[in-house]
Amino acid sequence: MITLRRLLLILLLILSCVFLGLPTARADAPETVTVILDWFLNADHAALLAADYSGAFRRHGLQVRLIAPSDPGSPARLVAAGQADLAVSYETQLGMLADQGIPLVRVGTMIDTPLDTLIAAPGLKSLKDLKGKTIGISMAGVDDAVLAAMLGSVGLSLSDVRQVNVNFQLEQALMSHSVDAVIGATRTYELIDLRQKGFDPVAFYPEEHGVPLNDELIFLAPRDHARDAKIVRFMQALEEGTNALLNHPDAILDQAVHDHPELDTPLNRAAWTATLPRVCKQPALLNGRRYRVFMDFLRAQGVMHRTLDLSAYAIDPTDSAP
Repeated sequence: MITLRRLLLILLLILSCVFLGLPTARADAPETVTVILDWFLNADHAALLAADYSGAFRRHGLQVRLIAPSDPGSPARLVAAGQADLAVSYETQLGMLADQGIPLVRVGTMIDTPLDTLIAAPGLKSLKDLKGKTIGISMAGVDDAVLAAMLGSVGLSLSDVRQVNVNFQLEQALMSHSVDAVIGATRTYELIDLRQKGFDPVAFYPEEHGVPLNDELIFLAPRDHARDAKIVRFMQALEEGTNALLNHPDAILDQAVHDHPELDTPLNRAAWTATLPRVCKQPALLNGRRYRVFMDFLRAQGVMHRTLDLSAYAIDPTDSAP
């Protein structure tokens, strides 16, 4: 039986912990991290879901909010404006943002292999067959640079093709025969979808035709907050979540489908499987050489006009060195 004296001693101990700042039994409330995705939730974001389902975010004292953008071109600028902590973006866009002086830096990677693909209609067997054809693009500047390099690898140039902006209606433009090919579609989504719909596309991969390897999906943070403790903890949790995803992909997918029924389609299940080998296992780790080479490529293609130090646009936030 607890005596009155013992009860008073317990109360005094609790009060002492409070006034002295010592830890009590109550855990601190989790810190919120808001992430604006690059697109609607899909298999590319499997590592984020795994970090949530495995409890990694919770163990690192975080509550993560994922927001799908109404405009896929807005995430980076919303973060730069202080509307969120992180944006999911692309290394191909990073150079343009850095060249414009937008104060964002890469702090992590989610997909560390290229996904972009030039997809052509059936019957076009090589890049040389694109001469005189119409190509749909969705992102002027970057798509132009990639297309120019790919055409250049077979002795063609942009003047040998006709480009039309189809925004993000890449599949529709190709299937309706409005264009002969599209660039900017991914090999883990649109390419799979077209094949499932009975369309027999031909795929050409940029990294096999003059475009340097690059990280597909990256996280951008405001430069002044890139090394904040919660960003570091986010990346640590994401690494743990990625490990859980690779060890238990079916369980993570089952939970994802339960929470997001729209993912329960043949396309999304096939995309999930195709994406797993491309998930970055060490999200914070920065491959500096790869980034420098790709920025050199963007400058050579006229997308960038300045030479910037690596630290101006990409860091490893877990690296204590400034």
